[in-house]
Amino acid sequence: MIQPTACRLLPAAFLLACALLPAPSPAGAAEPVQLITREEAGPPAPDAAGVPTRNLTRGPGVDTQGTHGSGVAGKPLRLAVKFLPSNGVPVDPEKVQVIYRRQPALDVTARVKAFITPQGIEAPAVLVPPGKHVIEIQAVDKEGRIGRAQMTLTVAPAP
Repeated sequence: MIQPTACRLLPAAFLLACALLPAPSPAGAAEPVQLITREEAGPPAPDAAGVPTRNLTRGPGVDTQGTHGSGVAGKPLRLAVKFLPSNGVPVDPEKVQVIYRRQPALDVTARVKAFITPQGIEAPAVLVPPGKHVIEIQAVDKEGRIGRAQMTLTVAPAP
């Protein structure tokens, strides 16, 4: 039979054991996300100059300056994008799209979905094969207005 004092100590011991366990990490923080595979990078890239990048409506702004656009193969890059609401209307994270501009274009949104918020995209580690890769971010605000920006990720072959 368990002594009454042992019953009182068990929850305290259990709480102590739980406190010593490592905290769960954010989605995908432990492992880099494969944003683009080698196979996907194989088709010829379109002429980036032919892809529209300006917004004609007053949709949200998309600031890609937080992303360091160059790296070395095998080392993850940080994908950091800020959404700049227009007229105080927030971005709808469910309608954000991340497109890899190739022939044909490839929607890679699902790969970074866990990192998309109304404020932007903060994926601490994405993997991209060697080469130049044009990524288009499209944000849609709660009023349906669209904002777009492009960035080029340049990855050198491993030394």
